[in-house]
Amino acid sequence: MSATPIPDGRNTRWEAHRRQRRNDLIRSARAAVHSIGPEVSMEEIASHAGTSKSVFYRYFNDKQGLQQAVAQASIDFMETELKKAGKSAPSARDGLYTMVLVYLQLANSSPNVYNFSTAIPTGMNIFRQNMARFLQRAVEHVFPHYKNADSTAANKNLAYYWAVAAVGFVRAAGEEWIAETGYPTRLSAEELAHRIANWLLVGLESQSTEEHPQED
Repeated sequence: MSATPIPDGRNTRWEAHRRQRRNDLIRSARAAVHSIGPEVSMEEIASHAGTSKSVFYRYFNDKQGLQQAVAQASIDFMETELKKAGKSAPSARDGLYTMVLVYLQLANSSPNVYNFSTAIPTGMNIFRQNMARFLQRAVEHVFPHYKNADSTAANKNLAYYWAVAAVGFVRAAGEEWIAETGYPTRLSAEELAHRIANWLLVGLESQSTEEHPQED
């Protein structure tokens, strides 16, 4: 007879149920934040979800725990979309442009959810670290010599520091742009993404007409 215990099917089903329930609550919270705003209360979130606050507290402990879960879900989705954009691009410049554009479009699709997710330090750290590591891998793939640069800390090479700086640059510009919703002189997402990509790869003197992405 095997000494390996046989998994309890009831426990497995219960864990799957809890994961599904937790994911459903995160989606409900996102919908409430999108409709009501980033300052939404736990009571409003629960009411919008058709349940009680105690249910949310059971899965997330407190509002900050819920914000962290919403932030992680949002960043996971954004990272998936950025990877798709990067893989489909024919060049490094096009890849950076497309990824910046995807970030702007996703954040702008629900500023309330974006602001809710990044309102706490944990949420902002999730965003910064995940995006920086993703961009670092992209840079190392295109420019291998950045991967082997001397550094004083593990995995923190020139590609990493460029990625951290790029995330801060894109986020600061993007958040200013998101706040300008409704302004008649607001740049399009495409125009801002093109300029940001040029600034990051070429510099401030880059011409706006150079290598502008082709539009269908």
